[in-house]
Amino acid sequence: MNLKKRTLSRLGYSEYRPLQEQAIDALCAGRDVLLAAPTGGGKSLAYQAAGLMRNGVAVIVSPLLSLMSQQVEELNKKGIRAKFLNSTLNPGEQDDLIWALRHQHIDLLYLSPEKLVQPSVIGFLHSFEISLFAIDEAHCISQWGNFFRPEYSQLGQLKSSFPDVPIIALTGTVDQKTMLTIQESLQLQNCLLLRNSFDRTNIKIQIAQKRKAKQQILYFLHHEVPGETGIIYCRSRKKTEELAGWLSKLGLPSLSYHAAMLEEDKQKNHKIFAEQQGTIMVATTAYGMGIDIAHVRFVVHLDLPSSPESYFQEVGRAGRDGKPAKSLLLYGLQDMLQAQQLAALQPLAAEREIQHLGSLFRILEGRGCRRQNLLSHFDESIPACQHCDRCLSNKSEQNMTTASQKLLSLIYHTKGLQPFSLLIQILLGKKTKVVSAVGAESLPLFGKGKELSEVQWKSVIRHLIAYDYITLGVHSVFAVHINEKSRSVLQGKTQIIIPSEHYYPALQEEHLAIDSINWHKILAWKYSYGKLDLSDTQLRLICLHKPNSIASLSRLTGLSKEKVADFAESLIKIIHEVDLKEKATLCP
Repeated sequence: MNLKKRTLSRLGYSEYRPLQEQAIDALCAGRDVLLAAPTGGGKSLAYQAAGLMRNGVAVIVSPLLSLMSQQVEELNKKGIRAKFLNSTLNPGEQDDLIWALRHQHIDLLYLSPEKLVQPSVIGFLHSFEISLFAIDEAHCISQWGNFFRPEYSQLGQLKSSFPDVPIIALTGTVDQKTMLTIQESLQLQNCLLLRNSFDRTNIKIQIAQKRKAKQQILYFLHHEVPGETGIIYCRSRKKTEELAGWLSKLGLPSLSYHAAMLEEDKQKNHKIFAEQQGTIMVATTAYGMGIDIAHVRFVVHLDLPSSPESYFQEVGRAGRDGKPAKSLLLYGLQDMLQAQQLAALQPLAAEREIQHLGSLFRILEGRGCRRQNLLSHFDESIPACQHCDRCLSNKSEQNMTTASQKLLSLIYHTKGLQPFSLLIQILLGKKTKVVSAVGAESLPLFGKGKELSEVQWKSVIRHLIAYDYITLGVHSVFAVHINEKSRSVLQGKTQIIIPSEHYYPALQEEHLAIDSINWHKILAWKYSYGKLDLSDTQLRLICLHKPNSIASLSRLTGLSKEKVADFAESLIKIIHEVDLKEKATLCP
């Protein structure tokens, strides 16, 4: 067995995934590499294998302490000599680490960018042989720049300090511009660019209009992913706690996670989520980078992500085992306005954040296949996927050019100072106090938009915002402006074609009977068991008759007592747990 095969076996794998072998060969030849692959694409194997095959210590730069310790722990279990150097080590542990490095007792060393760029650490690294540098999550160089994690932008000094040591930069789903930024920042020379397809075909993409968001999520949890483990992303810390509490009261096991929580609470919730099948994590994006749990079956976005990259990376936390997974994003006009307002408040990066949001808006509002629109942002062309909500719907579209002309004219006549809600009331001819207060009943366009509903008018506005026909003011006072681009619409030279709305159904809390919640828990038990010779029909029978012995389970299912004995104890326990909870609910 050659060295490459032996190393692969040591790391617990039998074969390489696409691009891994090319990256390893280039690094072993002393060449720099930039490897871009989607979440779950096995990027870490490339630097781990090359680090073990080359002489010296592989130095890996990772942005998160939790991610470092997780990877070190996993490597140690495989017999790989890996350690991390960070602020959690006491002086004695640091001394032991320094001795081990100098005596060649360590193969892979993990540290943060903040630690690496310290002059004392750079000096120390010169005291032993380094096989390679690996910069994990390299897109942080572009995303965080000089104001959040400035040390990422200082990693270019590695090439001047260690000119003969190859560097591999690893990143998830990024566009061509970000890849160039990474190359330039790290001063990668004669760099081998490896880019895998970002298409995660096992994840079904659904994007829908937000109506009753909580009830829509309830429908999704009950009808599409009962018993499954998944993440619901929200923007605010308060919302994560409220939603997790509400779901838990309904009997759906839910936890919250956000940056303001105590570290021990975050770790506790993460551990439960990783280990207990059927748990729902309601989180801000603080629960993000480095989350690697194979059995996450769904990701829901209750609020808009900040960019196409964020959306794709967050959705990519589902289905990392390659099995089918689902995603659902709910949004409306108000979400777009709030997201743009938040982006405008970003210090030093408002313009860039608004650009990222604009790209996301165009993906959401674009015509045709969702997956096609998303991947085209990353310069990747695919045929229509046939299993996103657009491909599975009737694909009808509406010509909204006349409606757009009316709206743009009304913005012009009201000098862009009136909110969209009022503009819609004017177009619908509603004689409300607010309409009367601004004297809008005398406007020529008053009541001239009754051919559309309020919901349809909102879809027109969203489309015009997404494609930059109207510009939103970024100050505290509401302002909206028509621009040069909108002139071609007003002149009839540009047609506005909008896809028909996709309405995701809602489920009221009172319709979620207690046995439905119990079914979520029974299915969670089934999925956690792995291979099991029980159909859903057999499970329904068991829930109905509530057997309490191996013999009665065997009779109900038609399975032998020997087969039933494997799972009888845990299933009987959960059925009667559920039964007790049901009685407690019915008899307060």
